[in-house]
Amino acid sequence: MCSMVRKLLLAGPILLFAFSPNPLGWGQTNQKTYVAPRLTQVVDETNLFRLRGNTHRLARPELDMGAAPANLPMQRMLLVLRRSPEQESALRKLLDEQQDKSSPDYHRWLTPEDFGRRFGPSDPDIQVISSWLQSHGFAVNRVTHGRSVIEFSGTEGQVEEALHTSIHKYAVNGEEHWANASDPQIPMALAPVVAGVQALNNFPPTRYSHVAGMVSREKSSGQL
Repeated sequence: MCSMVRKLLLAGPILLFAFSPNPLGWGQTNQKTYVAPRLTQVVDETNLFRLRGNTHRLARPELDMGAAPANLPMQRMLLVLRRSPEQESALRKLLDEQQDKSSPDYHRWLTPEDFGRRFGPSDPDIQVISSWLQSHGFAVNRVTHGRSVIEFSGTEGQVEEALHTSIHKYAVNGEEHWANASDPQIPMALAPVVAGVQALNNFPPTRYSHVAGMVSREKSSGQL
């Protein structure tokens, strides 16, 4: 992937990215390009933006057993990408029209690739973010077809360097788990496209459903 980037200039704490017209081969299509780049600022590692709400609720000080080793493998982390306000508005409009029988878009469903081209970040934006991850030693594993997530892997040390949070061990109900101790931070220049970071912990997903009881129907009345 790095071979597709023309320049990666290091000037103190500032990273400057340049990219080819068709970075990484994403979006190789004869279809119209739907979105323009939103990442227009220099990536300055000293000007940070905190991704609030990205710390697990059980990563609490009273459960903390200490910091993880710097070489702890961190696999399949997820950088969650955000739509622009214009894309969000267009998506809501499309969803309404897909249910409107009078609309030419009625039941006109999109493939994941089409969805990504219309409502995901542009190729240059994805290239800038991927190059930033790689500059910190992360491996960029894949970009989802819908362009909503970039999956990457690395180590605790790389997480601490790039995302400015450390991974700690937590003891919960007799079990040990890894989790980030604070909300991650990214360069402010990436904030227009990056919404958050998931899978920085190995807590099991929270189940929001619960069993309310058994239901049966009375044959005589049909009542539940």
